Amino acid sequence: MTLAAIQQRFHATVTGVDAAAVLDWPGDMRAGLAVYRSAYRARLLDCLRDGFDKCRKWIGDESFDAAATHHVILHPPASWTLDEVGRGFNKTIGALFPGDPEVEELAWLEWELQQVFTSPDVPALATGDFADRAAAFAEGDWLDLRLTFVPSLRTRVVRTNCTALWTAIGQEADMPRLDLVGNASTLLLWRKDMRSQFRLIDDDESVGLALMQGGATFEDLCTALVRSCGDEAGIAAAGNMLGRWMTDALVSDTGPAVRATGG
Repeated sequence: MTLAAIQQRFHATVTGVDAAAVLDWPGDMRAGLAVYRSAYRARLLDCLRDGFDKCRKWIGDESFDAAATHHVILHPPASWTLDEVGRGFNKTIGALFPGDPEVEELAWLEWELQQVFTSPDVPALATGDFADRAAAFAEGDWLDLRLTFVPSLRTRVVRTNCTALWTAIGQEADMPRLDLVGNASTLLLWRKDMRSQFRLIDDDESVGLALMQGGATFEDLCTALVRSCGDEAGIAAAGNMLGRWMTDALVSDTGPAVRATGG
């Protein structure tokens, strides 16, 4: 047997579903392999416990460990870093708790907050810098304005109050009611000042953000909001959104208008 074949067999024994695979090795190697296999899984479980601490506290240690064991057996990590052990865990635990959708959404929130924190470090455009650029805008520049958003920005539609649950668990407060919300909400996550942030946004902001992320112009944003809110309210809402995105440090650069005016 070649060295490569031995390595592949060893990997399959340690990471595989069937614990009895240890018995296929020579007798003097079985005890050591069993210990190694157990220690390997224990380390992965520790990583999941640390990475999904709030989810663990919500469903309890026993249920969490069972779900985590299921995940690492079916999805052994393929990356060089243990940071990737939790990838897809929200889907695993969602399948195991189909009647408790807040569990999957809570796990997703914990995972994505970690990804937000480690996302590429692209500086956000400061509000004052944008104001300096905008001072040179003509009306046409405003209409053609496009935005580039920071890499940490991500969104998802959620249907439970997983954000209130995340906060309450962190504060060890009374648990909120877990009734499904009447309407789906969009959850926005990003990093600001080296801290992961999140907030729920309304339907108008969700639509507006999706438009601008897709390359739409500020004119397109205004048109969509005027259609939704009316002339004056729509234009005001577009301006308020732009200001909020700048204040929240969501925007890394502006588009053609800046280059056209030499900003």
